Parts: sequence; structure tokens; C-alpha cells
Amino acid sequence: MMRVKVVNDSIDLIPLLRAFEDDVRKNVFNEISNDWKTSSEIKEKYGEKGVEALEFFEKIKLVETKWTTPNPKTGERPDKMYRSFYSAFNINISCSVNEISEIFTVASLDCDKFKRLEDEIYEYIGENGRFGNDVAEHFNITTLALKGIVKRSGKLVFRGLRVERLK
Repeated sequence: MMRVKVVNDSIDLIPLLRAFEDDVRKNVFNEISNDWKTSSEIKEKYGEKGVEALEFFEKIKLVETKWTTPNPKTGERPDKMYRSFYSAFNINISCSVNEISEIFTVASLDCDKFKRLEDEIYEYIGENGRFGNDVAEHFNITTLALKGIVKRSGKLVFRGLRVERLK
């Protein structure tokens, strides 16, 4: 069965562009496209970067998950299993040149620069989070750029109007 992810919000392009940014993410996605894989299988084959890829895919809702049922006699622990939810994308976006340039700027930020900015925002919002407009103002960025950074991040999430730490 073919499931199509429909992208009609320009902000949703950012995580999609970053989802396949390196060989590990691409290969992990290809593996979970074929069959259910446990996080331990992915970790064994791709290391911690493979697990991070799974977590990113889960955050941007590209995968479905379920838990394994362990055998209590062998002392196994439950393990999360992943499978890609979509086999195709339909992208239909209309936006201003300014908006798309902002999106591509955030999506193409150098990994080190992005990590620094992500860490600074993470520290600034603290345990309780902060309103997005306050965060954007503090870092002198647009709210669109902030939304893009949060979408790209593995540590931040928008809950309503607040930027919070991903738990």
C-alpha cells in the first residue's frame, strides 16, 4: 500500500530536507522502508547516529513505531521497533521569495553553527520553556526562522506558542 506524505506548509520542508542529509540517515530510512527494525538492530549496524536518525524520523512523523514483546524467560527487555510510514511525498507549496529564502537558509545552516544556536536556545528556554516570540526577539531572528530551527532540532519542540525542550 502506498502512503503519501503531503507537505503543504513551507516550514515542513526544513526537516524533510534534513531527513536524508547523510548516508547514515539515508541507509537507516531505506532499511525501515522494507521492514520493521528494532532500535537495537539499527544501533548495532549504524551506531548512535542510527538511533538519532530514528528519533529524528519519529519527531517529524516519518515512521510508525511499536514495542516488541520480550520473552521473560530469556530476560529480554522491550525494544522499540520502527517502520517508515510513507513511501512517497507530495509537495505543494506557495510562499513568498523572502519566506523560501529564510527556509533554505535555516535548512542549509552549517551543522556546527546550527548546533551552537540550538544549544544556546536550549539553555535560554530553560526547563519551563519560553514563548516563541520572546525567543526569536532574544536571538534577533524571525519567528519563521525560529520555527524552522525548532523543526530541524532534535532537542526542541513547539507546544502551542511556547518553545520547549523535547522530553
